[in-house]
Amino acid sequence: MIPRGVPPRIRVSHGEAVNGPPSEAKPNVLLVTELFPPAVGGSAVLYENVYSRLSDLNVHVLTDPASSPVAAGAVGPFQVSHLGLATPHWGLMNPTGLGHHWGVASEIRRRARTLDAQVHCGRALPEGIAAWIARRRGGAHYLCWAHGEDLATANTSRELTFVMARVYGAAAGVLANSHNTARTLEELGVAADKIRVAHPGVDSKRFHPDVDGSAIRARHVQPGELMLLSVGRLQRRKGQDVTIEAVARLSDRYPNLRVVIVGGGEEEARLRALAGELGVADRVDFAGKIPDEELPAYYAACDLFLMPNRQDGADIEGFGIVFLEAQATAKPVIAGRSGGAPEAVAEGTTALLVGGDDADELAAAIASLAGSEELRLRFGQAGRRRAAEEFTWEHTART
Repeated sequence: MIPRGVPPRIRVSHGEAVNGPPSEAKPNVLLVTELFPPAVGGSAVLYENVYSRLSDLNVHVLTDPASSPVAAGAVGPFQVSHLGLATPHWGLMNPTGLGHHWGVASEIRRRARTLDAQVHCGRALPEGIAAWIARRRGGAHYLCWAHGEDLATANTSRELTFVMARVYGAAAGVLANSHNTARTLEELGVAADKIRVAHPGVDSKRFHPDVDGSAIRARHVQPGELMLLSVGRLQRRKGQDVTIEAVARLSDRYPNLRVVIVGGGEEEARLRALAGELGVADRVDFAGKIPDEELPAYYAACDLFLMPNRQDGADIEGFGIVFLEAQATAKPVIAGRSGGAPEAVAEGTTALLVGGDDADELAAAIASLAGSEELRLRFGQAGRRRAAEEFTWEHTART
């Protein structure tokens, strides 16, 4: 997982330095990330699954205890320590923000030197700013992840765009979660040979067709109903509102459709009101935040998975691990054409792609799958093969 162009002193392969003799001691990595499990979100899942599989490295996680309330000390294969990384001031023009970044930079520089560690940053902002400052003060080289939505958010501000470009430009390497994200990085001025695409993966042993979803199905749908599942934070870019509108358009033709929406967020009140206004409140179940251990059973319970994502201002879907989880469970998928989502599915083979603002197009896609059990089965079987063979976390870790 080391992009081309990384200085030899931090390039590591199979536990030995590339530019030196084999070493019995494992190299150290200092992963600096505000978000780490049990924090919810795709990036937190990515870090845990990728870095836990880098068995030739000692991974030290520096995270924010308020954002990620994980215990300090030995946690699985990680050594976890705490530092206040979160800040509302991502730029450098605000004195409070600058002071925060300077303090975090000093701590990163000290810890990396003590550990003789590579530094990996979960994002350019805010974690990467501190690593950049530390590097300018003689600290360690650093790698930086890019997830897509973080780039789009930073691009809403001239200051943040300027700072982000400097952070990525000074990084020894950049890890992008999709080719779409990589293209955005190149548009920002990051050299192509510094970027490596590392698609997220899925645990196909946890998410698989033999998971028993009967209890979840009995909780949400009646016999003979088709269960449509959406999983994700309730926010505009996830397209739950368009999903509700599409189901309303199909209410006469397919009265047996029921949507189960898993997740919480700022859009919940608006979505509930929308379902009521459209007369489908009895067909939309808001499951809320569910225990993580129940998630595979929700996928197993559904007949098809959908998240018609779209770009909402600066907010964009960088990839979409949920699409892989659904495919690994052998479920057909409907995804949006926006961001990195098209890379998470195979259009026409495992999924249908739609515009996330067009309820009629989404309704047509739902109808094509709802009306054909054979198509759902074919898409599901192809999705299982694709997820289990091409998108394992082991493959991501080797990238």
